[in-house]
Amino acid sequence: MFTRISSITLAVLTFVLLSSQILEGQAQNPQRLYIVSAIIVILILASLIINFKRLNFTWPHLMLPIIYLLGIGSVFTILDSARVLWLFLLASSIALYFLEAKLGRESHFLQNIYLVSVFMLYLAMFAIQFYFNLHVYYVIAVSFILTYLLAVQGFAGFSLPSKKYFYLLLAVICAEVVWGLSFWPTHYFSNAVVLFCFFYLLWLFSFSAFFGKLTRQKVYLQLMLVAIVLVLTLSTTAWRPIK
Repeated sequence: MFTRISSITLAVLTFVLLSSQILEGQAQNPQRLYIVSAIIVILILASLIINFKRLNFTWPHLMLPIIYLLGIGSVFTILDSARVLWLFLLASSIALYFLEAKLGRESHFLQNIYLVSVFMLYLAMFAIQFYFNLHVYYVIAVSFILTYLLAVQGFAGFSLPSKKYFYLLLAVICAEVVWGLSFWPTHYFSNAVVLFCFFYLLWLFSFSAFFGKLTRQKVYLQLMLVAIVLVLTLSTTAWRPIK
């Protein structure tokens, strides 16, 4: 009963606090970033208190809602259409309820939430580079650190000494992908999709190999799906003019 009530409470609190920014018309307000950041901090503290009471100090379970909330806050500050914001907020709040309800158990839904969070954080990273015109070296460093931390979370829940090498492998490869994307005249959404596809394949293949479930059919299927996503994304994206 506590799990259901706390999950509903956190989801409703997220919807109410963030919807206030839409109702106040903060889409073009420079202070929106600071207000949304403060709201996300409050929600993270609330999730820590609730989940610590339920699950004690099990950091993989405590960290997943934090990563998801950071992703929600990041995307919320990027979007500027009120209609899209409402749809995004509604879907995110519903997903947060199910995340909290299933937290602490093995679930494909939680794995999907983790992957969605990874994409949202990558999207935020490239958006910050675009809007603040950051040098690519800073973005490469951030991508390395962010990917390393996300890999630690993504491989949590089982003991295997070789995991630590895969943390570094994913971080290095994703940092190299970011460096390569810096030469592409694509906008931040397309860059985030490309980087996420690399992360997704490396994480999925590694995770499957750890449990002996990596097969040739799975490799071919996932490569084909990712290729379709990349072709659709790059063929429909708006390319930046080359200076």
